[in-house]
This record gives sequence, C-alpha cells and structure tokens, in this order.
Amino acid sequence: MNDLLRRIDRTLIFERLLSTFPEPQAEVLTETISLAVGQVWGDVATKTDVDELKEALRRLAEAQARTERRVEELAEAQRRTDESVRALAEAQRRTEEEFRQYREASEARFARIEAALDRLAEAQARTDESVRALAEAQARIEERVGRLEAAVEALAEAQRRTDESVRALAEAQARTEERVTRLEEAVARLAEAQARTERKVDQLARQVGGLSETIGGDLEDIAYIVIHKVLGRELGWKVGELKRVWQKWDGQQREVNIFGEAHDPQRPAQRIWIVGEAKHNLTLREVEKFARTVEMARRNLEGEIFPVCFCYRARPEVQERIRELGFRLVFSYGELV
Repeated sequence: MNDLLRRIDRTLIFERLLSTFPEPQAEVLTETISLAVGQVWGDVATKTDVDELKEALRRLAEAQARTERRVEELAEAQRRTDESVRALAEAQRRTEEEFRQYREASEARFARIEAALDRLAEAQARTDESVRALAEAQARIEERVGRLEAAVEALAEAQRRTDESVRALAEAQARTEERVTRLEEAVARLAEAQARTERKVDQLARQVGGLSETIGGDLEDIAYIVIHKVLGRELGWKVGELKRVWQKWDGQQREVNIFGEAHDPQRPAQRIWIVGEAKHNLTLREVEKFARTVEMARRNLEGEIFPVCFCYRARPEVQERIRELGFRLVFSYGELV
C-alpha cells in the first residue's frame, strides 16, 4: 500500500513538476521529493509526518507558484528583451543605412575635395608662376627706381644750379630795371626831341611839297625816255610819243602819267596802247589804284593795253603784286621786269 502511494505520489509530483520544469529537472526534483518522502514516511509514517509532508508540499507548491510567476516575469522580460533586441536590430539597421549613406556622402565629398585640391594645385602653380613674374617685374621696377633715383639726384643738382641761375637772373633783373629806368628817362627826353623833330618835319614837308611837283615832272620826263628805249631794246617795238594826259573814261576824267602808242613789227595790224604810272617809291596802294585805271582803259580803248610801272625803287611785295596783275615794271636804271 505504501509502495502504491509512493508510486502515485511520484507520478503526480513528476507530472506537476513537468508542467513547469524541463524533463531532466522534473525527474531530479521528483527523485528528491520521493527520497524525502521515503525518509519521512519510512515503514511507519505517522499523521504528523503526513501533515508535515503536506505542509512541505504546500510550501513547495507556493514556491512553485512563485517560480511560475517569476518565470512569467522572466518570459515577459524576455519578450521585452526580444523587442529591445528587435528595436536594437532596427536601430542597428538604420545606423548601418545611415553609415552607408554617410560613407557614400563622405566618398562623394572626398571626391569633390580631391577635385578641389587638384584645382587648388593648378591655381597654386599659376600663383607660383605669377609670383615669379611679379618677382621679375619687381626686379625691373627696382632697377627703374634706381635709374629714377639717379635722375632725381641729377634733377636736384640741376634744380640747385637753376636756383643759382634764378638768383643770378634776379640780380640781373634788378640791374635791368635800373637800366630800364634810365632808358625811360632817355625815352622821355627823346620824345621831347621827337616832338621838336616832327614840328621841323612838318615845315620840311611843306617845303618838299612844292619841290615834289617839280621833281614829279622831271621823273615823268625820265620815264618817257627810259621806257621808250627799254621797249625798243627788249621787245623790238617802235614807240611813239609818251606823255601825261587826261582821258574821259566811263564818264569821268582820269589822269594817266604815261600814255602813248607802240607798234610791234611782228604784229603790224595790232594797235598797242601804253598805259603807265611813274613814282619815285612805288607802294601797294598806288599799284592797286593804277590797276583800276588799267581796267578803265581796257573798257574804253580798242586794241591791246600794255600796263607798265616806272619807279626808282619798289619793295619785294610790290613787285610780286605787279607780277600777279600781269603788269610790267621798269626801273629808272633801264631794267624791265
């Protein structure tokens, strides 16, 4: 009977323990409890022993319940741990993805940095070349500055000499001003003498006025003779009588100092009129006045007009104007221009 009870109790204990523990642990626990029961019961188990056993089993059941709750708590903790692990795995995946993206972005950045470094290296090379060129330019500038400094020194020396010259000129200017003052005084005295001379010249002019009329007549007489000989000698013309006349041309009386006819044997049918002006000192104003007389003669006389001027002297610009007008000029010594 006791053996049956032991077997029943062992089976119940094993099944009860198997619901909670793995089979190996359940067998060990069953064996342990059986041994304990055997020791307690022996062959002569008492009611006290049974009660103690029941109490032990109750405590064991309570401990088992606590163990089951602990196991449930551990299972819940394990579940949370699993969720945490999954969360950590997801976080790890995101971290790996972010790390991959970061690696790719870093590689792209490094590629850009390398390209930028290449460009910087090229720019540095160009900068080095520019620096070398600047150094050469600086050397040339320093050389030019050296020349400029030498030129400045030379200019300074020249300026010093100029200052000395200016001082000398200032002294000379002072002396010149003294001389100018003396000259002004002399000019004032000359002005007074000039006034006296002008008064005497006016007196002489009045005297010469009468004399010039006499000389004018003599000049014209000389002109008649000289022109007659020059035209015959130079041009081969036969010249008739030359004289002073009054001609009525364009409705007005015009005095002509030298007037007459000439004949050219080579042109026997051509009538030639000599129209001339005689002056001691021929001027431009007198030439222009004579040109108007020649124009009137051409409008009023039939035949060729031969304008000629006679004088003792004429300035170069007067001679040039006579040539421009196409007139001839005879000097008192017999030259035909």
